[in-house]
Amino acid sequence: MSERLTNILGYLTLVAVLAAVWVMFGEDPTRDQGARGERTFVGLEERINEVHKVSIRGNGQTATIIKNGTDWQMNERDAYKVDPDKVRQMLRGIAFSNRREPKTADKTRFELLGLGREATEIELSDDTGGVLLSFQMGKRSATSDGRSLTYTYQSHDTRSWLVTALAETVADPGWWLKRPLLAIDERRVSDVIIGGAWLTRKLSDSNFRVQGARAGEKSVDYWLLSDPARVIAGMTFDDVRKLSNPLAEAQSKIELTTYDGLKLNVALYGLDGGLWAMITAEFDPALQGEGKGGELVGAPADGEAEVEQIMKAARGWIFKLNDSDAAVLQRVRADFLATNAN
Repeated sequence: MSERLTNILGYLTLVAVLAAVWVMFGEDPTRDQGARGERTFVGLEERINEVHKVSIRGNGQTATIIKNGTDWQMNERDAYKVDPDKVRQMLRGIAFSNRREPKTADKTRFELLGLGREATEIELSDDTGGVLLSFQMGKRSATSDGRSLTYTYQSHDTRSWLVTALAETVADPGWWLKRPLLAIDERRVSDVIIGGAWLTRKLSDSNFRVQGARAGEKSVDYWLLSDPARVIAGMTFDDVRKLSNPLAEAQSKIELTTYDGLKLNVALYGLDGGLWAMITAEFDPALQGEGKGGELVGAPADGEAEVEQIMKAARGWIFKLNDSDAAVLQRVRADFLATNAN
């Protein structure tokens, strides 16, 4: 065989391979695609406000988000409120997503795109139970300009597609919950009683000290002393449970007080390998004057209304803390003091 013929056969082989790859993962020259740049989910833009229920399944988990008035709630968490921003971003992305590139029609290749058995299954329904949309969501990535690209498949499509604008969507119910639980300005905190230690500071001070430190004891670094106030004031959580049965005796209890009369009580429980917190709040008008007559930075105009808002979110629930916050709230007096010898 001549060198010229060998080269020709080599080029033809290369072209055939590239064509196969193009058909598998790009344009199919035998099909009239006719949808590049069009809406991914035709008709959803006009009907997106009809969505009453969102069902998400994947990775062995299920999240069912249901609309209740103006709120969105998580069915798998006893109707606890869902972060409305996450739901809005998801629905907006679905409504305005465009088809960018057609991809493989070979379902044996779907796993490479995060589709098939690996996919996240998403279904949108209206208040009658009618299905507005059902599709598979595969691997997702962000572009350099902050936009997203996601592989998708709908049962009526002839192939998978790479589409734009879809927001992150997962089947973990805890990921959707509304948090943080508390958003108290840390500068308001005057005292924290934790693990047998009383951490306190005057209104004019920024750093806490250990009240009642004995001879030979000194406080640890200021940032360690401020950790409990920081964690409680901005308390977030990883999961939530409804309190349907009385709990056993708390593992420990923490008290936080502000200069302007807010009192928070945090009871801690060890459950299922994690640390869970139950929150109660009250308002003491006798302490309000210590906050410069309500002029304290971050202080609410109505302390009683603040307590009502906190209890509305916390009453009847117990919250799982993340590991780092749990470690802070389990500290005891010895963790806040060091001997002079050290």
